[in-house]
Amino acid sequence: MAVGVHLRSLSIPRPDTRTLLGVGLAAVAALLVLWMTRPVPTVPVLVAGSDLPSGTPLVELDLTVRNATDPAGLVVGDEPGELSDWVLVAPIAAGEPLLPSLLRSPEVQAAPDLLALELDGAHAVLGRIDPGDRVDIYASTSRPGEPAETRLVASSVFVVDATVSDSSVNGDQIQLLLAVDDALAASLTAAMNGSDLDLVRVGG
Repeated sequence: MAVGVHLRSLSIPRPDTRTLLGVGLAAVAALLVLWMTRPVPTVPVLVAGSDLPSGTPLVELDLTVRNATDPAGLVVGDEPGELSDWVLVAPIAAGEPLLPSLLRSPEVQAAPDLLALELDGAHAVLGRIDPGDRVDIYASTSRPGEPAETRLVASSVFVVDATVSDSSVNGDQIQLLLAVDDALAASLTAAMNGSDLDLVRVGG
């Protein structure tokens, strides 16, 4: 015997536009709250753990770490690392951050004077010299009727600063500040007068 089954059509209520808009606004508001309350990223920087004297390498000083949201102009890191042998040149009070301008490298401590040297890029490693590099300096002299003579004037000279500028006449010009003592300054000054200088970047 056949059984007849009658199915009723079910009607699913549709949410009205105001409901959908409310849900959307609630979701946006939740995202805004999450974004505004998100933790601000911080970077560790070195600060003085106590009153620090000048003339002392960082590795011997009482340093601590503070998290900063804006580390610009500060010494970033949670330990001195490569700066361990650098010397604090001015005293700072406990809690004050270390500043790069207050630090001197061992090379500058050993040769505390600065000598400016400007060369065109062809004689200065095409400008591929950065602060912290070391350079050998050669001087070439030529006299009429005699073969050119090249000699090593100074070796492993520490570069304190290096700047590349454009010149319409000679191409790229390299301005360097070199760490020197009295003897080295005299040798380089003499070589700069009457000789052509060339730099060789060493150690890297």
